[in-house]
Amino acid sequence: MKGNDFKPGRERAVRLLLTMSLMSFFASCVYMKMNPPPDVNKADHGHDTEETLTCWLANAANMLAGAGYGTGNTVRYRADTIYKQMASEFAVDQNHIPSGWTDAAIEWWIGSANNRWPDNPYKYVDIVGYKDPKPWENAYGPRIIGNLLRKCAFVGTSIEMVEGVMEGGWGHAITVWGDEIYSPNDSMLNTNPRTVRVTDSEPYKERLIQDYSYDAYENPNPEGTNEGPGWYINYFQTTHPYIKHIIVLHPVDRTNLQDPVKKVIGSYSIHQTSRQDATDLHYKILSDTEILSYNTIITSTTENDPTIIESKPERKELDVTWDLSDAPVPECNWVVITTELILPNNAAMEYSDVHFTYQTSARTDAFPWLLWQLQTQPLENAEAIPNVTGGYVIGSFDICEGPEPIPDQAPIAKYRFIHRYPYNKSPDKHQFVLSGKEGFHIENVRFGHSYGILDSEELWEFEDWNTEISPDTYSLGKDPIQIPIIWERKLTYPRGETSTGKIPIIK
Repeated sequence: MKGNDFKPGRERAVRLLLTMSLMSFFASCVYMKMNPPPDVNKADHGHDTEETLTCWLANAANMLAGAGYGTGNTVRYRADTIYKQMASEFAVDQNHIPSGWTDAAIEWWIGSANNRWPDNPYKYVDIVGYKDPKPWENAYGPRIIGNLLRKCAFVGTSIEMVEGVMEGGWGHAITVWGDEIYSPNDSMLNTNPRTVRVTDSEPYKERLIQDYSYDAYENPNPEGTNEGPGWYINYFQTTHPYIKHIIVLHPVDRTNLQDPVKKVIGSYSIHQTSRQDATDLHYKILSDTEILSYNTIITSTTENDPTIIESKPERKELDVTWDLSDAPVPECNWVVITTELILPNNAAMEYSDVHFTYQTSARTDAFPWLLWQLQTQPLENAEAIPNVTGGYVIGSFDICEGPEPIPDQAPIAKYRFIHRYPYNKSPDKHQFVLSGKEGFHIENVRFGHSYGILDSEELWEFEDWNTEISPDTYSLGKDPIQIPIIWERKLTYPRGETSTGKIPIIK
């Protein structure tokens, strides 16, 4: 493949500058839904022939594994297992697997005996665009793809080579994981991104995220032959296929538009205090329910991907290790870990065993484990309330050593979180519950509200606090800290939503 290669580690090429009064980021224009994402390569399964047209199966397997399906202790292993099961089902014989449609493969697998998680809410599949060879005619297509990824959905795309470029035409399916945007922020898009980032089952490249630019919608395929308006990409650089349609796997039942998942984001900023440069970073992420989808990133210039091991048989714990040997962290630098979890019901997140390791010593245990949960009361008769809509609770606190505060004491870590609540939960009544390691305390506890998701930069820049807790010092320990958040008559519902608050899947 001759596309412009993108190495996933470069999305972390932002350095955190922190003083005690200001926290800010260099702008990053890269969004990735998962890193590293599932990436089935058909050659790994002996399918690198014209008789095994299995890109549609690889696309389906990637999307299903990203949504939490499959067995194994890494997302890529789960995708490979699903692909093998599909290849066995759809094979005409051992050496012949015909072409097909990604949505059909997804629906078959979800309904098959291979699905060990029948209660997984990711079971609804949409096709947007055309199955016949025709460009997808939507001037906002790239924005739609980008926002679907940001709204918890998984996206695959079917591309078609224009007539005359390849004899007999050519179709292909690839999986979309991110984009590059003009704005420095990763939150919901109001413009089309300039690139699309995909994984590809074809064995032309090593397992890298591939980055392709969108051609102009009104003047497609600048290299020559085209089939009219639509979104063409510089795949292979010279052939410029167009997008026929996108395949969307999402947890929203289009019949009643209920969204059964929650998104929680926890961002743990830690201070490297050793005189030695840190060469590794390790942490565990845990939840009180099985994790559907996840993404974890750090502020570092490392080119390395994290090693993420999932707990089995239930995926309630992620063991994460970053090799920072190519970009060691010096003394007095801050590193921010930001983790996003998509959960089917409850919404708890725990960071534990957070530590750096060093070239000449094993580790340091400076950072306490933290377990937090936001509990939100149900909203009675939500459908009847004009302009009712879900939203996000944002929280912030500092972590200091010792059970009690000391004058002029500097924090060893800072924490911010986002919790998404659905439209049928009260925006006004929440309870924050926090536990942590004894021997530490938290200060400067604040809570705010947003009707839109924030990226990591926006989260750390957020200062619109509805509530600043007084007293704001709490000792961590086994007994949970419980802080009520009451916002009655402090919030206004945003305009423009329907009377039921049911937001369309695609905007």
